[in-house]
Amino acid sequence: MNDAFLPSSSAPTDRERDTLGSSTLYKLCEEVIALREYDKRQLRSVEQTLNKVRDELKTSFNNFAADTQRAYQQLRQELHGEKRISLALLNELIEIAHDLQAIVAARPMPADGEAVQRWMEAVEVESRKVDAALLKHGIQPYDAVISAPYNPAIHERIGSKRVEGMGPLLVAEQVERGYASQQPEFVLRRPKVIVSE
Repeated sequence: MNDAFLPSSSAPTDRERDTLGSSTLYKLCEEVIALREYDKRQLRSVEQTLNKVRDELKTSFNNFAADTQRAYQQLRQELHGEKRISLALLNELIEIAHDLQAIVAARPMPADGEAVQRWMEAVEVESRKVDAALLKHGIQPYDAVISAPYNPAIHERIGSKRVEGMGPLLVAEQVERGYASQQPEFVLRRPKVIVSE
């Protein structure tokens, strides 16, 4: 007998080879299916994350757009309000200018004491009109505090002098008052001051 045709215990048979190939192919298919399922899960996770980020960005943008619109409307209202105030102030200024022109034109001769007195009273009335117009529009006198530290943001220095008992760079004297809006930190015109040396 020929030993070459006898099945060897160490060599795989055809059936074993088919089973081995099938099991490898089966495992490969299982791995491909598992990978596909993993990819689907990952894709769903990425899609959910992208949708969440998109929704957050959309909400954030909508909030930004709404805030911008509100700020624009508020600025527009303030601008229109400021225009109305400016026009009203200009009209009052024109009225006062006309009154002052009439007062200047009616200036009396210095020898006529009674006419000079009436003329001075007319000037006082116009001065009060100016003060009333400023107060009406929220503009009030702003005085420097004597002995306060000099601050160029709120004081206009026009000179300096040595003052006994006062340290350097303090407000020694107010020469001319300033004006501020209703907000005290908003100085329209700084008071003119003398600063100590």
